[in-house]
This record gives sequence, C-alpha cells and structure tokens, in this order.
Amino acid sequence: MRVTYNWLKQLLPDLHASPEKVADTLTFIGFEVERFEAIGDDWAYDVDVTSNRPDCLSVLGLARELGAALGLHLKTPDPSPKFSDICTTELTSVEVVDTELCPHYSAHLILGVEVKPSPQWLVNALSAIGVRPVNNVVDVTNFVTMELGQPLHAFDFDRLYERRIVVRRADSGEEIRAIDGRIYTLSEDMLVIADAKFPVAIAGVMGGKDTEVTEQTRNILLESALFEPVNIRRTSKASPTSLQAQSHSGSGTLITTAQPTQQTKIRDG
Repeated sequence: MRVTYNWLKQLLPDLHASPEKVADTLTFIGFEVERFEAIGDDWAYDVDVTSNRPDCLSVLGLARELGAALGLHLKTPDPSPKFSDICTTELTSVEVVDTELCPHYSAHLILGVEVKPSPQWLVNALSAIGVRPVNNVVDVTNFVTMELGQPLHAFDFDRLYERRIVVRRADSGEEIRAIDGRIYTLSEDMLVIADAKFPVAIAGVMGGKDTEVTEQTRNILLESALFEPVNIRRTSKASPTSLQAQSHSGSGTLITTAQPTQQTKIRDG
C-alpha cells in the first residue's frame, strides 16, 4: 500500500517526526516500509500490510497504528452530510439475491452533480500514491477508499435499467463491457452488480462501461458494500485486469466502515 507523510499528518496533526522516523516506526510495529521517496514537498511510502491486517489497508488504519506507537492523538474524519427530505427508497431499490457473497450493500443517491476536473489538492493526493485522476466524482470515491479502506463505486443513476440494483451471481456465459472497454465473459460463480436487465459491474473488481460517470452524468448512485473476499480474489484472478478496489474488497473490510464512508463521500461530493 502507498501512503504519504502529509496525508498521515492530516489525521495525526501533532506528527512532527522526520520522514525517516516514520518509516522506521512503521517497520518496527510490523508494517515494513519497502521504500520511501520524496515527491515535491511530501514523502511517499510503500508499506507492506500483511493479509491478517485488512483494517490497516487505509491511511486511517496506518495513522491509527503510527499514532499509538508515537503517542499521538488520532483525528478521525467526522462527516456531516446534508440529506434531502427525499428517501432513497422512493427513487430506487436494492435487491441482494446472494447474501452469502454480499452480506451488506447500501446505496445513496446524489442528485444534480456537476462532473468536472478535481481540485488540485485532490489531484496531488491521488497522484502521489499512484492513482490516476479522472474527474471529481471518481477521484473523491478513490480518495475516500484510500483514506478509510472501504471501496466505493459511483454509477450513473440514469443509465441503470429501471434505475435499480440487483446483486446476484452471473449467468453462465453472460457478458459485460467493463470500464476498460473490454468485453468479459462471466461464469456463474462470479458475483455481479446488475440493474434490472444486465450486469453493470463485476462486484469488488471492475465497473461497467455503460454506467460509468462521465461529463454528462447528473445523478449518481453511490455503492458501499461488503463482498465475500475469497470470491472476489478468485474472480479477480480470472480477469486479466485487477483494480485497486480488489485489493481492499479482496482482503475483507470491517462492516462498521460501510456507512461512514458513504457519508464522507457525500460531504466531499
């Protein structure tokens, strides 16, 4: 996992240790820093997080451990989003057919968005950890994913057939045009996020091209879900491309993070 000094410092305001001291401390407490390098006025660390610590696959998780080791106060994100009087269930629905592979799925609607380039601070934060900036909506979902460790995905709500979500296993031979433009043939042991008719994402692995967020998008359905990690890893290995979301979904995520991450996204969106 890649994390930066300045990002850690946002969650540890009293952090004044040198970049070298941070690297040594993380390594000492079990998160080996394989290398670190200067990036402008910041430092980026490549940290090895072992498979038994999925709670540390985030800036918040590493900041918590670093703060405990150095005796520093942890400033946790405290989102306070504004919700409208319209209930999400009045406009859409979520049906989870396979609760074994998806024990938790929540969705929020964000209406009337303006998709545009991200502010420079967000571009810099993502670029420093090797994530390519796309637009303000996609970038903020990636930012929150990295900060809190809970993957998020944004769908163009108006391009969902019947404007609803169905979480199910794929039909054998079913196809999806993924966000990378390729056509993937699915098998019945793969979990997909579908609308009323077609798959629109391979759960925890890759989004679909037909519902991606573009400059024309005005309404968003925001996904925050828990997927069975072994199935996600198996599906990811069966696909030529493994995305950033898989490294989180495929390692397991604490259920208590799902709702707060959605609220953080609405605050920043």
